[in-house]
Amino acid sequence: MSITKAFLGIALLTVLTACSEVNDDINIDLNKEFSINGIFGISLASIDKKLPEGYIIENKAIAFTPDNTDKRFVQYEYSTTPKSHIIYGIKTKSPRELSKANCLNQRNQLIEKTLNELGDASQFRITEEKNKWKIREDNQREITIDCEMSISPEQLQLVMIYQDTSLSLLAFREWRKRQKEITLIRF
Repeated sequence: MSITKAFLGIALLTVLTACSEVNDDINIDLNKEFSINGIFGISLASIDKKLPEGYIIENKAIAFTPDNTDKRFVQYEYSTTPKSHIIYGIKTKSPRELSKANCLNQRNQLIEKTLNELGDASQFRITEEKNKWKIREDNQREITIDCEMSISPEQLQLVMIYQDTSLSLLAFREWRKRQKEITLIRF
């Protein structure tokens, strides 16, 4: 009886894995040209072949030290998809103890610098809500510059995020598939 259960379990695992691969395929053109590409030497849609130990288990962002730092930021990290190792997000943070006026001033300077580097802004969709400013390209790539509350309402942190929506979706699907595989293996 246990051999039959083991065989059925293996057959079920094979079928579920095959079905999930069919449903989780996502068609992404990694060579598509975007104006929003990345920052600090990290490019969205590039493949990271040197993931740190434990990354696949922990699903944490990867800290890095850029060649050219920005005096506003003290923390730099990026995120990759767990299976294909494609970079889908880059996040930088300032110290957490900025006054609201200081954070908003730095945010405005960073917005101006970002717009200058991107050039013609007519192709982008720009939105602003409270302390958060966002620029989107082709409804896929975006840069968010925000003064987030950190320690208290009076203490803010400047945060800048580069993100690709399609690649973020791919990462979600790859992590979901990985969790399903782990759950099936435990049985």
